[in-house]
Amino acid sequence: MDQFDALSLALEVWFDRPLGDLPDALRQRVEREFSPMPWEQLTADQRRCVALQLDYQHDPGTERDRQFWWDFFQRVDELKKQIVEWEAVATPTAAELATKETRLAELQQDLARMEAQQRAARGDYVPERHAASIKQEESLAETTPGASYIAYPKAMQQLVQRLGASPEELAAWIWIGPKDGGIAAYMNANELDPPPRFSYSYFVGTSDYIAPLMACWFKADDVEQFDPADRYIVGAALIERWNKQPGLHAEAFIQAKIAESRLLDIHPIYGGTRGTFSEQSADWPGLDSGLFALAQVEAIEAEDFEAAIETDGLAKAVEIAPSITQEDPVEVGSPEWRTQNAKAAANVLHDKPGGSRDKQRQIREIWATGKYSSRTRCAEEECAALDMSYDAARKALTNTPDPSRC
Repeated sequence: MDQFDALSLALEVWFDRPLGDLPDALRQRVEREFSPMPWEQLTADQRRCVALQLDYQHDPGTERDRQFWWDFFQRVDELKKQIVEWEAVATPTAAELATKETRLAELQQDLARMEAQQRAARGDYVPERHAASIKQEESLAETTPGASYIAYPKAMQQLVQRLGASPEELAAWIWIGPKDGGIAAYMNANELDPPPRFSYSYFVGTSDYIAPLMACWFKADDVEQFDPADRYIVGAALIERWNKQPGLHAEAFIQAKIAESRLLDIHPIYGGTRGTFSEQSADWPGLDSGLFALAQVEAIEAEDFEAAIETDGLAKAVEIAPSITQEDPVEVGSPEWRTQNAKAAANVLHDKPGGSRDKQRQIREIWATGKYSSRTRCAEEECAALDMSYDAARKALTNTPDPSRC
């Protein structure tokens, strides 16, 4: 089968050039495939975005993904239609009213689950780069041999032996993906070359994110060299850990930290748990099945708890940068040492781009533009785009000065 000729790769060094500067064959292809969008009226970023969209629509490797989302949105439309129909149903008796309310609740729950899945979709399509696309003059004889793949049991065994990893951690790393310090998984690597990329977005109607791992394959080199950006603890273990603190109701405390944007609950299929989507019904995954970054957990313990919690048995969360110094040397491994390291990790975590302090700064800058008439409206409209909870966004705007208006 012929290799897919990705337009975005062909244009890689041409996006910021006038159409007349493009080689004749490439210029004709742009005129044909971009039509009716005029090249000259688009920015370089817009041209790249259009090319990626066109590639996604024509790449044979995305056929399964495209079919999935076609079926997905057909189902969404059908659910919305059924909701409208049931809302119009007359209910002259109490029994009929109860039936209507039950059916509407079921349909609305299904729709909410699918909308959450849509929000969690990563949308990071990049066409596969073949050797011929990188340098056309290179001969096929000089290309790198195909990758070697190993099945889930062998990959999991290696990750356990080397990192002390858990299946839940592996699920988190797959959901995050290699661009953000995770790992890629594949399907049917024993029979397809190259195998399609595994994605949790294909699983609807289940909260079990471990069972899909059984069909996964991994590049042997990826597993051998994998160095995770973050380590994770499953919610059930975190609840048990924090419930040992005197007077602490762990689940309520976890939800409070999520609302403060200091703790993020990950669920590979739903995107989050009821800790984030508190308005959803009880059939959504609870905090016990969520996945939490150890760096965030230990930072909270260092800042909010009187004494450090013993971390025996937990994976190491982060490596503290060598530039971080301590005023008074303490014994390595002692509770004081762990507390100081966790506080340093907290500052690194909160201050980095996309961290809680960066998000607070962004929401305050948006409010300062005068775009919104109230802080409440600003928080409501902007919190989702900044990946903040409404409560955290609103708190960040407390006591901020009114924007100057002309």
